[in-house]
Amino acid sequence: AFLVGDTHIVQHAPPIPKMHKPAMMCSEHDALSGPLAALPRSESMDVNNDPRFFSNNVIAKRLAAFQTICVVASLMVGLSVKQMFLLEKSIDITTATGVVQYTGFCLMCIVFLLDLTTVIVLIQQLFMTFRLLTVGPTGFEIAKSYYLNPNIVTMRHMAVKGFFFSLPLFIVSSVCMLWTTFSKSGSQLLAIPVMVVFVLMAFLLWFINAKHASIFKERYSLAKIHEEPLINHVESFSSRSRGGWFGLDV
Repeated sequence: AFLVGDTHIVQHAPPIPKMHKPAMMCSEHDALSGPLAALPRSESMDVNNDPRFFSNNVIAKRLAAFQTICVVASLMVGLSVKQMFLLEKSIDITTATGVVQYTGFCLMCIVFLLDLTTVIVLIQQLFMTFRLLTVGPTGFEIAKSYYLNPNIVTMRHMAVKGFFFSLPLFIVSSVCMLWTTFSKSGSQLLAIPVMVVFVLMAFLLWFINAKHASIFKERYSLAKIHEEPLINHVESFSSRSRGGWFGLDV
C-alpha cells in the first residue's frame, strides 16, 4: 500500500501459480478409477527424501530380530494347518486312543492360533514402524513413541512369548498324533521310545527358552545398573549449568 497525493492505493501481490506436473509425468491413470473409488477412502503418507532415512538406527536393528520370528511363525502356521487337516475325523473319545488323538488335535489348534497371532501382530508393527520412520524429519521420534507405546509393547511381547510357547506344544501335539498312528496299527510299544524322546525334547525346549529369558533379564538389569552413575553424573552437570547466574552460555 502507498499514498499518491490524498489517495490511498492498495496494490495486491500477484497470485502464486500452482505447481503442475511436467507433461512427461502426466498419465491417463492419474485419476482414481471408478471401481476403486467405491472402496473406503485411503490416503498415502507424504514422501520426503531425508538422508537420515538411509542410516541405521536402534529401532531398525530391533525390528530385524522380529522379522526372523515372523518368518518362522509363518512356517509354523502352515505346518500346523497341514497337521490339523491330516488328522482323521473319526475320533472315539470313549477310548484312551481317542482321548489322546483329540488332545493332540486341540493342542495343534492352539499352536495354529498362537503362531497366527504372532504373525499378525509382528507384521502390523513392522509395517507401521517402518512407515513412521520415514514420515519426515521427526520420523525417528514418532516411531520411537509408537514402538514404546504400552499397548504396542504388550501386544509385541505377548506375540513373541506365544510363539516360543507354541514350539513345545507343537512337539507334544505331534506325540499325541504319533501315538494315534501307531495305536491304530497295533504297534504301540514301538511308539513308546520315540514318544519319550519327543516329550523330553519338549521339556528341553521349554527350559532353553526360560534360561535364555532369565539370562537376558539379568544382563539387561546389569546394563541399567552400570549406566545409572553416568546418567546421574551428566544430569548433575546439566542442572548445575541451568542454575548459574547467566544460564547457558552456548
